[in-house]
Amino acid sequence: MSELDLPQIAENQALAHITSNDADAALEAALCDEMTGHDPTAGNITLLDEEFRGHWHHVIAGSPAGAFDFIVPAIRRPFMVTNTTDATATVKTASGAAGQVLAGETRLFYCNGADVLGLSDSSATGGGGGAHAGALLTRSTDQSISDNSNTAVGWDGEAYDTDGFHDNSVNNSRLTVPAGVSKVILSAQIRWDSNTSGTREILLHKNGSASFDGRPFQHIEAQSGRTVQGFVSPVLSVTPGDYFELIAWQDSGGARNVEAHAATWFSLQVIA
Repeated sequence: MSELDLPQIAENQALAHITSNDADAALEAALCDEMTGHDPTAGNITLLDEEFRGHWHHVIAGSPAGAFDFIVPAIRRPFMVTNTTDATATVKTASGAAGQVLAGETRLFYCNGADVLGLSDSSATGGGGGAHAGALLTRSTDQSISDNSNTAVGWDGEAYDTDGFHDNSVNNSRLTVPAGVSKVILSAQIRWDSNTSGTREILLHKNGSASFDGRPFQHIEAQSGRTVQGFVSPVLSVTPGDYFELIAWQDSGGARNVEAHAATWFSLQVIA
């Protein structure tokens, strides 16, 4: 049986042209047909085998409560997904690797029979059809930063993560470079709690080290009210497996908090 489950002509079959015509029609549907009506309002979407085999383009519409999964069968084939909702769709098999389609995006994918891979017209893994690739991380709780101690800021939320740059549970301070990415820009911003003693610093570590070309760094005196710091890196050359962490430091004389707030975030954007 083929991946697309096309009708097969048997040896010495009578009226073989009928089977051939049926196979041609199924192949045309697999390459050209569009399936609309995918609605995640009630939760995740799971495609049936025949829906996945019989349609090239899948259009998602509806009003989901938040990010949702678009689960496809583990069948080898290319396909395309358009997400017209206001939430991020994670496109995946039941147990394999995934790609994501942000609100308003269209992306091209390939399922290799186990994992869903995002296709691209550049060397970047994310951004099929020129789409954006990267991640934006957030915090849901304040994080305490000890006095006079470099501390990696952890991140337990993702506004988006197109290609698995981050894990909310394992090494959640890290943004890790996947295969196919060679140049990135890192940016970050944090809001400290209200305290005017001492100074505040943020810097970027690459693979646990502060020694690399183009490392961004900011040092300022604590401000009245709340101190907010941010930086943007230059374009940085990377190899798959490289990881980055945002490091916070302060010398107020006691522990200070990096606050969970819209002004506290960490971002990686793929350039090439």
